[in-house]
Amino acid sequence: MNKTDKDFHFKLMSFEYKIRDFFNPPVNILKSAGIRPGHYVLDFGCGPGSYSNSISRIIGDNGKVYALDINPLAIDGIKKISSKKRLDNIETILSDCKTNLSDNSIDAVILFDVYRELEDKVKVLEELYRVLKTDGV
Repeated sequence: MNKTDKDFHFKLMSFEYKIRDFFNPPVNILKSAGIRPGHYVLDFGCGPGSYSNSISRIIGDNGKVYALDINPLAIDGIKKISSKKRLDNIETILSDCKTNLSDNSIDAVILFDVYRELEDKVKVLEELYRVLKTDGV
């Protein structure tokens, strides 16, 4: 798939997620997943950022969201939204797998709507396991 096709696919997906999020707000899913104030959360395959933005509000100033995506449009979009909304607890990571986060540093990993798209699922799961705390979710 060429860059133009990838960009179009990303924009279409972003629109679909806005509709999904209207009917099923991410905050409801995140709270049921145990995301709490002060948590450090990795949003792996963050896409347009609907989960990252909601996580940011839940975890507050003492927490941190690492929004990771392979698509530069996703990263640029999250940077713009977090700057506009002053969500200072979001950090972006442009990657297809490696997070460059410390071992056992993450309280929760969010992997919504992305697993089926992963090229090397085992490699990604190993990375997520490495960064997730022993009692992480």
